[in-house]
Amino acid sequence: MIIDMHIHTMVSSPCSFIDPVECIETAISRGLDAICITEHDALEGSRVLKDIARSYRGFIVLSGIEVLSREGHLLVYGYDKDITGVPSARDVIDIVGSCGGIVIPAHPWRAPFGWYSGTLDRPLEETDFAELFGVIEKYNGSSSPKQNQMAVNYCQKTGAFGIGGSDAHSVSGIGCCFTVFEDDIADERELVAALRSGRYKAEADGRYFDIWGD
Repeated sequence: MIIDMHIHTMVSSPCSFIDPVECIETAISRGLDAICITEHDALEGSRVLKDIARSYRGFIVLSGIEVLSREGHLLVYGYDKDITGVPSARDVIDIVGSCGGIVIPAHPWRAPFGWYSGTLDRPLEETDFAELFGVIEKYNGSSSPKQNQMAVNYCQKTGAFGIGGSDAHSVSGIGCCFTVFEDDIADERELVAALRSGRYKAEADGRYFDIWGD
């Protein structure tokens, strides 16, 4: 299955210009099998798109959240409540993990919203980053090729798994980065199991490199 793991819509992300119906129809036209709606700190957007997706046979919408933690933005999958405030990453991991979900750092090398908001002088390997996360966002459509390459290098060096997502805030970005899963995924429980298995790969298509001119 080909899934864009990181999309924002105008339902719950004020920074997004993506209409829910246009989001689904664009994703289908670009060959995606499913999308994860990861609104900022809220699940409402994914609930709205799930309802709309019932009219599109065979297309799946999965719920996620992009949480602002003290250390940076975190993608949360498999957790069914909003996460508000600015909690620590460890608190988010504990809360989500207790319910069977998974937490993945978004665009970890992008300042100012990457890990520790890009302010650490030490490389991630010398922090508690590796201890906290076994999966990272490897390809992000709103991050530069250099920033994504740092994530690629980190995965190669440490053996961490990596996902891909467009981080789209306009329809032009939908599907420019995505994750190819070896297994079929029908719901969030199966998504979390697949993310833990490592049976997938992150990819970026030609539109990503056209956007960044690289």
